[in-house]
Amino acid sequence: MTAMLRRSLPLLVTTVALLVLLPSTALAADTTQYAINPFRGNGVAIPFEGYTDRYGNPVPISGAVGVDLVFGSGSNQYLPCQNFNPSNGTGDTFVNACQTPSSYATYTRFPVGGGLLFPHGYFMGNTQPDLVHGGMLTTNWGARASALSVEFYPQVDLDSVYVHPRFDVSRFDHYANGWSYSPPVGRITLATLADPGTTHFGGRLTDGGRPVAAGRARITIFGGEAHSSTGYRIASFAVVTSTGADHWDSGAMYTGGQQLYVLDTVTHQQCILDRPVITGPIDIDLARPGFGDVHARCTAV
Repeated sequence: MTAMLRRSLPLLVTTVALLVLLPSTALAADTTQYAINPFRGNGVAIPFEGYTDRYGNPVPISGAVGVDLVFGSGSNQYLPCQNFNPSNGTGDTFVNACQTPSSYATYTRFPVGGGLLFPHGYFMGNTQPDLVHGGMLTTNWGARASALSVEFYPQVDLDSVYVHPRFDVSRFDHYANGWSYSPPVGRITLATLADPGTTHFGGRLTDGGRPVAAGRARITIFGGEAHSSTGYRIASFAVVTSTGADHWDSGAMYTGGQQLYVLDTVTHQQCILDRPVITGPIDIDLARPGFGDVHARCTAV
């Protein structure tokens, strides 16, 4: 996994690009290589308003929402905004339209109480502002999109306290007002470990039995299950980086099966650990095959 870490000073929100690098990920592609759907109209939209507390009230924290734009399917997925070389500013043809190059197509911050940030829904149109040179770019992103992934980040000091909900939409077959809409998502209730349906897990994090150096190991977790106000399925995610301690913890997650992508940033070895059920600690040792999991799937990234 390659990750760019950003911090927005006004809201103290940390942005992490959740690109988990697998051998089949299409990184050398470009937006222009993906077909335009002529029936998409102005683009695609998600009937999604945002986030509330458990009582349906405004959320008591600030946060942000990152949206990944996905082209293709299966082993040929391509995320145009993650095709970016920060050393020279080059990448996808339309990388200048990405709000966070190397990461999300759009990244929307909100203040305390502002969680319902999309009152009319989320829209991915066919034209976007050129954030480098000004003016507009005709990207046809809405007409090319095969999926959108929506991920929530709480303010950074509460990062491990709140579940990070995420959901994907890949069906845009309801046409209205010039747009192609997905099934309705509605609103998502933000949760902490004080709420039912949440959990956390962890274990030892070592290298040959010694604590792993700060920043060397990065554990990206996807899993659990919950539902939005309309019943739309959502999951959770977390990113944990080694701190120099000999243990790690996921922070708040939804209960359910989990998949862990463990990256050694020194050796560039990544192992995928599947946990359909978690019954005890998940110990990780970077010096052992599979990082200590005999069933892990590992590759160089």
